[in-house]
Amino acid sequence: MSTPLSVTTRLTASHNQGKWKRILVGSLVVIFLTVAGILLSLALGAVEIPLDQTLRVIFGGGNETDRTIIIESRLPRAIAALLAGCNLAVAGTLLQAVTRNPLADPGLIGVTAGAALAATIVLTVLPSSAAILPMAAFVGAMIAAVAVYTVSWRPGSGSSPMRMILAGVAINAILGAVIGVLITAFADRIPAIMFWTAGSFNGRGWGHVDILWPYTLAGVVMAIWIRARLAAMELGDDSAATVGVPVEGTRLIAFAAAALLAGSAASVAGLVGFVGLVVPHVIRLLLGGNTGLIPVAAVAGGALLLWSDLAARMVLAPSEMPVGVVTGLIGGPYFIYLLYRSRWLQ
Repeated sequence: MSTPLSVTTRLTASHNQGKWKRILVGSLVVIFLTVAGILLSLALGAVEIPLDQTLRVIFGGGNETDRTIIIESRLPRAIAALLAGCNLAVAGTLLQAVTRNPLADPGLIGVTAGAALAATIVLTVLPSSAAILPMAAFVGAMIAAVAVYTVSWRPGSGSSPMRMILAGVAINAILGAVIGVLITAFADRIPAIMFWTAGSFNGRGWGHVDILWPYTLAGVVMAIWIRARLAAMELGDDSAATVGVPVEGTRLIAFAAAALLAGSAASVAGLVGFVGLVVPHVIRLLLGGNTGLIPVAAVAGGALLLWSDLAARMVLAPSEMPVGVVTGLIGGPYFIYLLYRSRWLQ
């Protein structure tokens, strides 16, 4: 006859087995979508390359023309999309954890507006210096993030999720107004500004990959390092402090990592919205919880932006849409769904 303890043990073991099976299946689904997206991104375009020829090039074969198209043009573009998507997804995951706000994404901390303002200044005031656009956008994003954290910080109590959100709204409004003034003053340069602010991977090469990957590595490592602390903070600051979590220090690290990740993504991809909002939610549903969320969300964010870029290239071919238009069409309806589910619109 089974004792209550043995029954409980079996139920716990069965639950854990089911949880890890779900995580494994979810991870395999994300990996499959990523690999398929890479192969299609390399094969499809203005010049379509058969899949068998694409695979030959990947493994060191193929003719010179196919190798040039894939290795010098499509592969770095695909990798840049993967890295930028990874950055945005992890940034969104971190912000949703530290603010305990399911609607948080990188735009919340002023990164988007900071990058947009810096890029607008370069494209309007210094058009001959367009080569410095990625670095200027990154610097602008980081300055805006620091401004948001500084405004939300209070002596003796540090920052708080609500103050961070309110500071982000205020900084975004101020920077948006400055951008509006610049666009009005330099109306003849609006096309270049609008294309960048809608996001694009057109023309991205190995130099842009070199810009991104160190920030991706540093940000993801920071996120994984503090993931246990973030799990404790989801129960509230007081509960986390009770078990020894340095709440303010953890929030600062998460905030810095999110700014680093989102700022670097914006510096290369332009302003791509909703990736940091949508991916963490979808992956939580896929995995059934937060276990394994950060690494799987990182890969899933890359996959989403990779497929979005592929759609941007192919839907209106030979013309190309900004990738931000595609992510907006995906993320906008999902954002409305989240609003209704959280009863913010009721």
